Order: sequence, then C-alpha cells, then structure tokens
Amino acid sequence: MTTQTSTLPDLAGISFSALCVIHCLALPLLAAFLPVLGVVAEMEVIHKGFVVFAALAALVGTVQAPARIRLVFAGIAALGVATLFAGAFVEAFHDIEVQLTVLGAMTLAGAHILRWRATALGAH
Repeated sequence: MTTQTSTLPDLAGISFSALCVIHCLALPLLAAFLPVLGVVAEMEVIHKGFVVFAALAALVGTVQAPARIRLVFAGIAALGVATLFAGAFVEAFHDIEVQLTVLGAMTLAGAHILRWRATALGAH
C-alpha cells in the first residue's frame, strides 16, 4: 500500500509559490490603480518574512520527501530558496529582484511537483 505523506505539503508549496508569482507580477500593476497597495508592495519585512517561511517550509519538506527523491528535492528546493534569498536579501540584486523571486518561486514549485508526482507514483 502506498502512502502519500507529501501530498498536502506539496500542494501547499505549489500554492504558496503561485501566490508569490502572482504577488510579484500582479501587485505592481494593481498598485498603479490603488496607491495604498504600492506601500504594501514595497514593505521589505513582508518579502523577507515570506522568504524565511519558504526556506523553513522547504527544510521541513525535505525531511518528508520519499527516500528515492530526497536529495533531488533538497537540491532543487535549495536552489529555489537561494534564488529567493538573493532577490530579497542581496542589495546588489535589487534591480532584478522580481525576476529572481519569480524564478525562485517557480523552482520551488517544480521541486514540489516532482516530489508530489513521485509520491503519487509510489516512488518510495
């Protein structure tokens, strides 16, 4: 019997990654129409908090990964988190923060999709 221990964390990871991409791409457009959103969009503490949350969630997710893909998931997730950290915390990358954040979020989503599919196919 196959257990699907990573389904909920993976769906949550994919959802949070999608929200991150939506936030990065849509909020600046919305801020043009609603200036109060521009203030929220520029709050660094929110961005840094989300990145730390993503890093902790990926760390927990690595432990829950099926044994056969644990290293692959950990590597892809670490790359995604590193990209998010670069966009949020490295001042030299400020001009490409949105691109790094979108890339990091999509990389994390890819890691979760990989683990979710491996779990659904019973690759323990």
